[in-house]
Amino acid sequence: MSKVISLVLFLSLLASSTAAQKQHNSGKAFSVAAYKLISVKATGTARYSDKEILAASGLRMGQNAADGDFKEAAQRLGDSGLFRDVVYSYSSSSAGVRLELQLADADKSKLVPTHFENFVWFTDDELHAALQHRVPLFKHVLPMAGSLPDQVSEALQAILTEKQFPGRVNYLREGQDESGGPLIAIAYRVEEVSIRIRGVEFPGASPEQVALLTIAAHRLTGAEYGRAALAAAAKFDLLPVYLQRGYLKAAFGPSNARVALLPSPAPDAEGSAIIQVDAIQPVQPGEIYSTSSVDWKGDSAITAAEVVPLIHLPSGEPADAVRLLRDIGNVSKLYRSRGYMMVQIKPDAELNDEKSTVHYVLTVLEGDLYKMGELEILGLDTQAKARMEEAWTLREGQPYNADYLDKFRNDIGPLLPRGVRWDIGTHATLDAKDKTVDVEIRFKQQ
Repeated sequence: MSKVISLVLFLSLLASSTAAQKQHNSGKAFSVAAYKLISVKATGTARYSDKEILAASGLRMGQNAADGDFKEAAQRLGDSGLFRDVVYSYSSSSAGVRLELQLADADKSKLVPTHFENFVWFTDDELHAALQHRVPLFKHVLPMAGSLPDQVSEALQAILTEKQFPGRVNYLREGQDESGGPLIAIAYRVEEVSIRIRGVEFPGASPEQVALLTIAAHRLTGAEYGRAALAAAAKFDLLPVYLQRGYLKAAFGPSNARVALLPSPAPDAEGSAIIQVDAIQPVQPGEIYSTSSVDWKGDSAITAAEVVPLIHLPSGEPADAVRLLRDIGNVSKLYRSRGYMMVQIKPDAELNDEKSTVHYVLTVLEGDLYKMGELEILGLDTQAKARMEEAWTLREGQPYNADYLDKFRNDIGPLLPRGVRWDIGTHATLDAKDKTVDVEIRFKQQ
């Protein structure tokens, strides 16, 4: 990082040089204390105190310090990635050296949260306290670039080594998806050790709920422990247990783990140490909400008489949010069978906490009507192709039926040449400009 030395520094150096020259000419030299660091003041940062900046700079109060030391300190702070600018100035007197660091904090958009995936020997509070002692600038968020993520990794490794715990610390910069989107977090994990789940506990759940959650979590037993994996299981496997019973505000917190006090199993086939843990997945079920009513908005292509029977939300019964999503999928399928290929149905739950009821508003965005475009049949001889084209009754210009293609594929077996096994591939291409759907059916002998 480039360093900017302010005019204050220049004037300070000039004053110090002049003063030293005057002292030399008069035969009176500064005492050793004149070169000792007696003050460090940090300005411009809203995140860190003078004490934290001093600790991170590598300087110590009372040490002999000169310009080279201050340059190194500024470089160390700048390399951390936490500051946009680092400017230093200092002044000397018979009492010692006073250093001022003028800092500009990095934008919040350049900082991301820190996750600790599988440090099962520590609580979060213990880990944070140990890290802040070793890495003074660590405050639960890290810069996406710079040396601080490496400093945290080295500190975590030192903590494990001191406690004689196995494993090697590594970290990963996480994005929103696998396509190279913006970074959202930095996740640290212990590698070269196998941490396996012996069982899962659900603090906050009733005994009846624990029984249901244990069944839903059966795939976790024996699996590798990791907070990201537990969070995914909570969202896709565990939360539906509550949502289908009307617990519309149910929420799972971050998981923890407790190391099982058992003799350690032999290392696995790759030589990694094996540790068994009990995963702890806290939950807040909340209240049960019953359905009060359901309203539709924006539907015109399909009558309410056709749609209502597809939605199963009886008034006065616990609202089954899982079943609702399946029902919405069936309604969307009905729309696509009528040519509305881009239909969207958005459920909006209006909760009445006093009465523990929910009123659903289902808004339909039908989109444009798509019609049948061109049909292309590939891989058959002329006669077989002609039979296929004759059997295809969805004509060009008619409203497209998204169900028709699968049905056609399942029914055409008798029309194919006998004595050959056929692989049938289908593809429907939507033309957003012409609002048509072109269909390709490709036959290949196996």
